[in-house]
Amino acid sequence: MKIIQHFMDSMKTVLVTRATDFNTRSNRPEYWYFCLYATIIALGCMVVDNFVLGYTFFSMTEPFSTNYDSGVLTAIWMLVTFIQSLSLTARRLHDRGHSGWWQIMFIVPVLNFIVIYWLVRSAKDSPKYLDYKNPYGV
Repeated sequence: MKIIQHFMDSMKTVLVTRATDFNTRSNRPEYWYFCLYATIIALGCMVVDNFVLGYTFFSMTEPFSTNYDSGVLTAIWMLVTFIQSLSLTARRLHDRGHSGWWQIMFIVPVLNFIVIYWLVRSAKDSPKYLDYKNPYGV
Protein backbone atom coordinates (compact mmCIF):
# COMPACT_ATOMS: atom_id res chain seq x y z
CA MET A 1 0.00 0.00 0.00
CA LYS A 2 2.92 2.31 0.72
CA ILE A 3 4.25 1.79 -2.83
CA ILE A 4 0.91 2.76 -4.34
CA GLN A 5 0.83 5.92 -2.23
CA HIS A 6 4.39 6.78 -3.29
CA PHE A 7 3.42 6.19 -6.92
CA MET A 8 0.37 8.44 -6.63
CA ASP A 9 2.29 11.21 -4.82
CA SER A 10 5.15 11.12 -7.30
CA MET A 11 2.93 11.20 -10.36
CA LYS A 12 0.70 13.92 -8.91
CA THR A 13 3.72 16.09 -8.14
CA VAL A 14 5.19 15.81 -11.62
CA LEU A 15 2.04 15.61 -13.75
CA VAL A 16 -0.22 18.04 -11.91
CA THR A 17 1.36 20.17 -9.19
CA ARG A 18 4.59 21.12 -10.98
CA ALA A 19 3.55 20.30 -14.53
CA THR A 20 4.82 23.47 -16.19
CA ASP A 21 7.32 24.66 -13.57
CA PHE A 22 10.56 25.21 -15.47
CA ASN A 23 12.16 27.52 -12.89
CA THR A 24 12.81 25.60 -9.68
CA ARG A 25 14.70 22.39 -8.93
CA SER A 26 13.95 18.69 -8.66
CA ASN A 27 16.09 16.22 -6.77
CA ARG A 28 17.29 12.85 -8.03
CA PRO A 29 14.55 10.70 -6.44
CA GLU A 30 11.77 12.85 -7.91
CA TYR A 31 13.31 12.62 -11.37
CA TRP A 32 14.21 8.94 -11.38
CA TYR A 33 11.00 7.70 -9.72
CA PHE A 34 8.99 9.54 -12.34
CA CYS A 35 11.15 7.96 -15.06
CA LEU A 36 10.55 4.52 -13.53
CA TYR A 37 6.80 4.96 -13.14
CA ALA A 38 6.36 6.54 -16.58
CA THR A 39 8.28 3.67 -18.17
CA ILE A 40 6.16 1.09 -16.37
CA ILE A 41 2.98 2.82 -17.57
CA ALA A 42 4.36 3.05 -21.14
CA LEU A 43 5.19 -0.67 -21.09
CA GLY A 44 1.68 -1.41 -19.82
CA CYS A 45 0.24 0.69 -22.64
CA MET A 46 2.39 -1.23 -25.13
CA VAL A 47 1.07 -4.54 -23.80
CA VAL A 48 -2.53 -3.35 -24.07
CA ASP A 49 -1.87 -1.97 -27.57
CA ASN A 50 -0.39 -5.29 -28.72
CA PHE A 51 -2.55 -7.89 -27.06
CA VAL A 52 -5.88 -6.23 -26.30
CA LEU A 53 -6.38 -3.64 -29.03
CA GLY A 54 -4.19 -5.40 -31.59
CA TYR A 55 -3.36 -2.17 -33.42
CA THR A 56 0.20 -0.87 -33.46
CA PHE A 57 1.72 1.69 -35.80
CA PHE A 58 5.15 2.65 -34.41
CA SER A 59 7.98 1.21 -32.35
CA MET A 60 9.26 2.84 -29.16
CA THR A 61 12.02 0.31 -28.61
CA GLU A 62 13.34 0.16 -32.19
CA PRO A 63 12.48 3.41 -34.01
CA PHE A 64 13.70 2.35 -37.47
CA SER A 65 12.27 -1.16 -37.37
CA THR A 66 9.26 -2.47 -39.27
CA ASN A 67 8.19 -4.44 -36.18
CA TYR A 68 5.68 -2.19 -34.50
CA ASP A 69 5.15 -2.59 -30.75
CA SER A 70 3.31 0.60 -29.79
CA GLY A 71 -0.08 1.95 -30.62
CA VAL A 72 -2.57 4.60 -29.75
CA LEU A 73 -2.42 4.25 -25.94
CA THR A 74 1.36 4.55 -25.91
CA ALA A 75 1.20 7.57 -28.21
CA ILE A 76 -1.39 9.25 -25.98
CA TRP A 77 0.75 8.57 -22.88
CA MET A 78 3.81 10.06 -24.57
CA LEU A 79 1.89 13.16 -25.67
CA VAL A 80 0.29 13.66 -22.25
CA THR A 81 3.62 13.50 -20.42
CA PHE A 82 5.81 15.35 -22.94
CA ILE A 83 5.70 18.87 -21.42
CA GLN A 84 5.92 17.50 -17.87
CA SER A 85 8.98 15.45 -18.81
CA LEU A 86 10.66 18.51 -20.31
CA SER A 87 9.94 20.61 -17.22
CA LEU A 88 11.09 17.85 -14.85
CA THR A 89 14.35 17.39 -16.76
CA ALA A 90 14.93 21.16 -16.77
CA ARG A 91 14.37 21.26 -12.99
CA ARG A 92 16.77 18.33 -12.52
CA LEU A 93 19.42 20.11 -14.58
CA HIS A 94 18.82 23.25 -12.49
CA ASP A 95 19.52 21.19 -9.39
CA ARG A 96 22.93 20.37 -10.85
CA GLY A 97 23.57 24.04 -11.70
CA HIS A 98 23.02 23.75 -15.45
CA SER A 99 20.55 25.41 -17.76
CA GLY A 100 17.48 23.45 -18.82
CA TRP A 101 18.37 24.20 -22.43
CA TRP A 102 20.99 21.46 -22.24
CA GLN A 103 18.14 19.04 -22.99
CA ILE A 104 18.62 19.88 -26.64
CA MET A 105 21.77 17.74 -26.49
CA PHE A 106 19.57 14.62 -26.20
CA ILE A 107 19.17 14.68 -29.97
CA VAL A 108 22.95 14.63 -30.58
CA PRO A 109 24.05 10.97 -30.47
CA VAL A 110 27.34 11.20 -28.55
CA LEU A 111 26.87 14.43 -26.60
CA ASN A 112 23.66 13.18 -24.98
CA PHE A 113 25.79 11.20 -22.52
CA ILE A 114 26.98 14.48 -20.98
CA VAL A 115 23.42 15.41 -20.05
CA ILE A 116 22.68 11.89 -18.80
CA TYR A 117 25.80 12.09 -16.64
CA TRP A 118 24.53 15.33 -15.10
CA LEU A 119 21.10 13.80 -14.47
CA VAL A 120 22.66 10.87 -12.62
CA ARG A 121 25.00 12.90 -10.41
CA SER A 122 23.89 14.38 -7.10
CA ALA A 123 23.28 18.09 -6.62
CA LYS A 124 26.04 20.59 -6.19
CA ASP A 125 24.49 21.63 -2.88
CA SER A 126 26.36 18.95 -0.97
CA PRO A 127 28.60 20.03 1.94
CA LYS A 128 31.52 20.24 -0.48
CA TYR A 129 29.71 22.92 -2.45
CA LEU A 130 28.19 25.01 0.36
CA ASP A 131 29.71 28.16 -1.12
CA TYR A 132 28.25 27.41 -4.55
CA LYS A 133 25.45 29.79 -5.60
CA ASN A 134 23.13 28.00 -7.98
CA PRO A 135 21.95 30.47 -10.64
CA TYR A 136 19.02 28.24 -11.59
CA GLY A 137 16.07 27.83 -9.28
CA VAL A 138 15.55 28.05 -5.57
